Amino acid sequence: MLPFLLFFTLIALLSFGASALLTRFVRAHLIKRAIMDQPNERSMHAVPVPRGGGLAVMSVVIGGMLAYAALSLSLPSSFLFLLPALFLLLAVSWIDDKKGLSARLRLGAHILAALIGSFALGKEATLFGDLLPFWLDRAVMVLGWAWFMNLTNFMDGIDGITGVQTITTAGGAGVLLWLTDKLFIKSGAVMPEVALAALLVGACAGFLIHNWHPAKIFLGDVGSVPLGFLTGFLLLRLAEAGFAAAALILPLYYLADSGITITRRAIKGEKIWQPHRQHFYQKAAAGEGRHDKIVLWILETNLLLVLLAGLSLFYPSHGIEIAIAAVALLLAKLHKSGRKVSP
Repeated sequence: MLPFLLFFTLIALLSFGASALLTRFVRAHLIKRAIMDQPNERSMHAVPVPRGGGLAVMSVVIGGMLAYAALSLSLPSSFLFLLPALFLLLAVSWIDDKKGLSARLRLGAHILAALIGSFALGKEATLFGDLLPFWLDRAVMVLGWAWFMNLTNFMDGIDGITGVQTITTAGGAGVLLWLTDKLFIKSGAVMPEVALAALLVGACAGFLIHNWHPAKIFLGDVGSVPLGFLTGFLLLRLAEAGFAAAALILPLYYLADSGITITRRAIKGEKIWQPHRQHFYQKAAAGEGRHDKIVLWILETNLLLVLLAGLSLFYPSHGIEIAIAAVALLLAKLHKSGRKVSP
C-alpha cells in the first residue's frame, strides 16, 4: 500500500507544480493573443476571461505520459493509442476555441478519437461480454465515449467544476483500478492507468489555483474535451475489468445532471447542443450568487461516490442504490437553490 501511495502522490505533486506554473504562462499568452471568453446572456461570468487553459493542463498530462514511458523504457500499449487520439482532440478543440467549428465536425472528431482510443482497451475488449456481437459492443463503447466527452464539455459551465469532477472521478478510477488488480485480478498491469490518473489529479489541482472562483482562466474545449476523453478511458478500463457498477457510480452526478437537463430540453424542442444555463448547478450558482459554494457541494457528493464505488466492488447493488440516493439529494439541494432566482 505504501509504495502505491508514494507513487501516486509523487506523480500528482509533480504534475500539480508543473500545471500551476504553466497555467500562468498560458494565461499571459492567451491575453496577449486576445483569446477571451466574452460574456453573453448564457454566460455565468460577467467579464472577459482567457479561454484555453486546457493547453497547460494537457501539456502536463501528455508530458507526464511520455516521461512515464521513458522511465519505463517502453511506451505502454494503452498510451500508444491514447496519445494520437489526444492530439486529434487537442487540434480540433483548439481550433474550435479560437474560431468555432460546426457541431457535426466536432462530433465526428470525437467519435474518431474514441474509435482510436478503444484499441487502448485491447483489440478484443468488450463491455457486455457475450451479450452483444463484438462489432455492436464496440460501437456502443465508441458512441458512449464520444457522448461522455461532450457531456464533460457541456457541464464545464462554472468556475472549478470540471477540475473538481476530474480529480474525484479520474482519481477514484485510478485508485480502484489498482485496488481491484490487487484484490481480484492480480495482473500487475494497471500501473500506466494509475499513473495517468495521478497526472490528471495533479494537473487539474494545479489548474484550479487559477480557475477557482472568480476564475482567472477557463479550460476551454481544448481542456474539457480531452479531460472527458481520458476520464472516460479510465472508467471504461474499470468497466472492462468487470466492475461496471463502480464505473457508473464515479461520474453519476455528471451523468444525472446532464442527462436530465438534455432530456428536458429535447422534450421542449430546443437545440440540445447549444449553450444554455439550465443545468442544475448553473441555476444553483445563479441562486447562490457564487460558484465555489456549489462546486464544494458537488465535491462532497463526489467524495461519497468514490467510497460507494469502492463498496460496489463487493456489493454492487447496494453501492448503486445508495449512490442514486446521494445524487438525488444533491440535485434536490441544487434545485432548491436555483429557485431563489426566476427561471
